[in-house]
Amino acid sequence: MPAQAPMTSNEIEMLAGYVAQQLDGIKAAAYGLTDEQIRATPTTSALSIGGLIKHTTACATGWLDMAFAGPSTPPKPEGDLEAQAAAYGDDFKITDETAVGLIAALEQVITRVREEVPNLEASTPVPVPRDAPWFPKDLDAWDVRWVLLHIVEEVARHAGHADIIRESIDQATMYELLAGVEGWPETAWLKPWKPQTV
Repeated sequence: MPAQAPMTSNEIEMLAGYVAQQLDGIKAAAYGLTDEQIRATPTTSALSIGGLIKHTTACATGWLDMAFAGPSTPPKPEGDLEAQAAAYGDDFKITDETAVGLIAALEQVITRVREEVPNLEASTPVPVPRDAPWFPKDLDAWDVRWVLLHIVEEVARHAGHADIIRESIDQATMYELLAGVEGWPETAWLKPWKPQTV
């Protein structure tokens, strides 16, 4: 993942680039962490990097599914609404997941974004679901463009959470992590992050 989304004059490719960049940012926050560290909640928040990866993977997948369904009726949530309400927020919780498994699932979404999203038409309508109180009641559809920008907004918010949590775990910051992930050369002011030797 480069530190910047790729430049292109193609709108849908640019949106895909920004979605992938933000998802890569979440992934970079986990770089080099152990299963124990990925579950850590070192701040006053109950969030962990693993929980953020799990949530953003599920969230991005759900929004992408709606974008690819296009003008079709949005898929109905599985199960009854009361059970879903009771389970709200569970996708932030880590149970038996491993760092490797969480990252692999996120990488599948990133690949889907890079390979499939550029084939979408930005102006295709996407029906507004009616199963959450925060969805507008006075709007029938967004378009794919809006959905992709929403994914950028949602994931960017959580990438910021992940940056703070990661820095609380081992003082690693975003550019150091990106430099380590991508093998950037060391400079006088930026050293790529490397795992601590014991």
